[in-house]
Amino acid sequence: MSLEDLYRFGKIEKHKTSAQEIKELFGVAERCIKDASQDSISFELRFISAYQAALAAGEAFLYCFGYRAPKNNYHYMVWEGLRQILGGSFKDTFILFDDARTKRANAFYDRANVTSETEYKELYKEARIFITLVSDKIKKEFPKLGESL
Repeated sequence: MSLEDLYRFGKIEKHKTSAQEIKELFGVAERCIKDASQDSISFELRFISAYQAALAAGEAFLYCFGYRAPKNNYHYMVWEGLRQILGGSFKDTFILFDDARTKRANAFYDRANVTSETEYKELYKEARIFITLVSDKIKKEFPKLGESL
């Protein structure tokens, strides 16, 4: 399924972005990844922040292609859109982020002790790698949108 297919089926929406919007989303990603590195908060909150950092960068990348996820099923559709863009070479990364999406929701809304230190460290590492990768791709593939990154 392509991004256009996801759009035709009402899973994602068309979206016109700007360099300012991309810069602001990366500002969110930077803030969240910084928060995720703070020793003074729980591993679960650090896990949630690392996840949110990757999500913000992913959202920016999806915007560059002219789409956004609707509010309904938002997190899932950001990752699904990115799966269509980045393809199979990122399969393991998307499995990790999808698992993190579920754990994040459980930890944030439903219960404590959902994640471990090991899970946090893995997600934090992958989120940092993903943010850099997406930023580099935006600068290369969408130079006007990535000029302030």
